[in-house]
Amino acid sequence: MNAEIIAVGTELLMGETVDTNSSYLADELAKIGVELQWATKVGDHPGRLEEAIERAWRRSDITITTGGLGPTSDDLTRESIAAVMGEEMEVQKDLLAHLTSQFESRGVKMPATNIKQATLIPSAEVIPNPMGTAPGWWVEKDGHAIAAMPGPPREITHMWDNQVGPRLRSLNPEIAIVTRTLKTFGITEGGLDEMLSPLFQSENPNLGIYSKQDGIHLRAIASASTETEAQALIEPMEREIRRVAGHAIWGEDDDTPVSAALDALSGRDLTLAVAEGFTGGLLSSTLLESSSASSILAGSIVITGGDSDRLILDTSLDNPDSPRPYDASNLALAVRDKIGADVGLAMTPLVSEETEDSGPVGTTHIAIASGGEVFVRSGHYPTRRLRIRARAVTHALLELAKCLETGAGGHESRWG
Repeated sequence: MNAEIIAVGTELLMGETVDTNSSYLADELAKIGVELQWATKVGDHPGRLEEAIERAWRRSDITITTGGLGPTSDDLTRESIAAVMGEEMEVQKDLLAHLTSQFESRGVKMPATNIKQATLIPSAEVIPNPMGTAPGWWVEKDGHAIAAMPGPPREITHMWDNQVGPRLRSLNPEIAIVTRTLKTFGITEGGLDEMLSPLFQSENPNLGIYSKQDGIHLRAIASASTETEAQALIEPMEREIRRVAGHAIWGEDDDTPVSAALDALSGRDLTLAVAEGFTGGLLSSTLLESSSASSILAGSIVITGGDSDRLILDTSLDNPDSPRPYDASNLALAVRDKIGADVGLAMTPLVSEETEDSGPVGTTHIAIASGGEVFVRSGHYPTRRLRIRARAVTHALLELAKCLETGAGGHESRWG
């Protein structure tokens, strides 16, 4: 079974909005054994949108549209699907009543323009959308199907998980799909490709390699008549990956750097104190995105390299422009003791003036104080952009998890 995604919206073509929906759906389609063959972006133009939908309907088993289900005049996905199907849109009383009640619950009168969100064509049925006012459409006939989904990512993910994904999976009942994702950090994509090159020749299971913010992911997908058989196909490949690259694997499937660090702490009933320079509070805020962090993160301090550090922590950097590994050690111990946590995690500001023992310009030193030991690592981050700082946060969290899980020695390592 193959699929095509049509992302709708002129804002996508103008660069005003990044199309994250297509990448999300591509990832989800692979998990259920649906081969994505085309992905298209099209603006809010009725002629071009109809053309894209008609082409997809002819050549693809499944067409998924995202966006264009709003109430305004430039939201034309419904109208375009109706035109391709040669059918008329009609207001559904039950949908209209539900939509009206949504606005009433907010104390707002529903604008007349929203009425079109309560329409269907004869060959369509509604896909519920409890996360927003725009229900989706499911159109199925002549061996083809269209799933029209809204544009906001949180609405798409909920609709996929609860409606569209399970429905597409049911269309392929004779095939069982099993996926396994192993997540690595510290090895380049090219390096892993060389190390595992024979495995990439396999067709079932198929192995893909993906560069992500938290490292390089390796995803194996196997298909068989039963889940047990598919799992049996994946297991030898997973064993070989772990044998060759196990030292770089930090997690699997839904694991995140935050969950890895928090699980390592909570599993030992430990609390954490953070002192961060280069990341400027991003590490702490990233941790606090998890609801479980509030009972583990005892406190955090942003290091500026100025006199305020000494006032708060009774220690500071000898040279803020050239922080050294032992500065990170001192900060980790100081923030742990000052806040009264079990573990201290510190990141220095970036080295801006290289000295013999500071490391090159763009280096940040990471220290983890746990028990009677301090583990020191270094990473090289050439800019201060948010994406680079986020990668440094990933580095620090994974080092924290690794040190707690394995007690990895206090030597210095460099990831960048």
